Amino acid sequence: MILSELEIENFRILKKVSVEFHPALNLITGDNGSGKSSILEAIYCLASGHSFRTRKPRELVDHASEYYQITSVFYNKITEKEHRCGLLREKSGAVQLRLDYEDIKRQSDIAFLLPVKALTPDSHKLVQDGPDERRQFLDWGLFHVEPSFLGVWKDYKRALSQRNQLLRTQGSDSDIALWTIPLAKAATALTEMRVKYTDLLAVAFQHRISTMNVAFEADLKYKQGFVDTDSIESILQHNLDHHRRMKTTTDGPHRADLQVSTDRVLSKQLLSRGQQKMLVYLLHLAQLDVLREQTNARAIVLCDDLSSELDANHTTNLLNQLEQLESQVFVSGVDLSVLTTQSNTRFHMEHGSLRKGL
Repeated sequence: MILSELEIENFRILKKVSVEFHPALNLITGDNGSGKSSILEAIYCLASGHSFRTRKPRELVDHASEYYQITSVFYNKITEKEHRCGLLREKSGAVQLRLDYEDIKRQSDIAFLLPVKALTPDSHKLVQDGPDERRQFLDWGLFHVEPSFLGVWKDYKRALSQRNQLLRTQGSDSDIALWTIPLAKAATALTEMRVKYTDLLAVAFQHRISTMNVAFEADLKYKQGFVDTDSIESILQHNLDHHRRMKTTTDGPHRADLQVSTDRVLSKQLLSRGQQKMLVYLLHLAQLDVLREQTNARAIVLCDDLSSELDANHTTNLLNQLEQLESQVFVSGVDLSVLTTQSNTRFHMEHGSLRKGL
């Protein structure tokens, strides 16, 4: 996927920005606080509906405005089709989405056409924090490679919400059973998808570790969130009394985790902060590999302040790896001179204004 044009209005400190991008590498420099990361945020927000920095949309609207608006033109090299999309979000919470000149209701329609991967200074949270981050990581990959995933995921979320509501309000066993059956069905399908995807990801991850020649090893294992000695439906029925006491469903894919270990110990306990960051970048690269292998698609890659996270050799090596994926890449940083050997377009951000070629 190639993002060719982008227009931003009232997004953070970006009052009005209109820009055309390089199809391969775009370098955005500027002092801290100049707004360079906001360009990457806007791209991510257009594709996903939220920023990689915050889930609070009001924080993204310029303080003197009532809304922000992001529009773009992007090109799908596989279908050879050009698309236009737009997102307008008001402080009141109202949202308008458009795709190819038509109003749409689902952000997922844009997200599916415009896969975007963000590598940020907080990326190490993927191994440091709890399982929520890792489940989201897995589900991003499944959303883009498995057509039936979104429907199964929505079925599971709906059944889980209904069952938990009955547990909180002391619903009858028969009412809970009505939602336990569809919950178990969706849970089984979701678990099978995640296990299969983890196997693909693990192979790609080991390949990335070998090509980057890092000084550590790591393994992936999917922990499905419930004991695998019996069916999930039997487990939900057997543990009903416990779920009633807890007033929530404590077994299922919503409790799953992607375990990342080194020498049979969680990697976050053995690896240094720098090694953890490199490990996470390799996981993202592996996910891009799986996307390409399974769908022939290339995600847009956003590297926010990458040069502050890695030394010059690792930064160049990582960009070389991304270049081999033939992805369109955006890199922000104070000094990106180490990357100018590759074909690129350079931009400079100053007080919310973007200038080209500096």
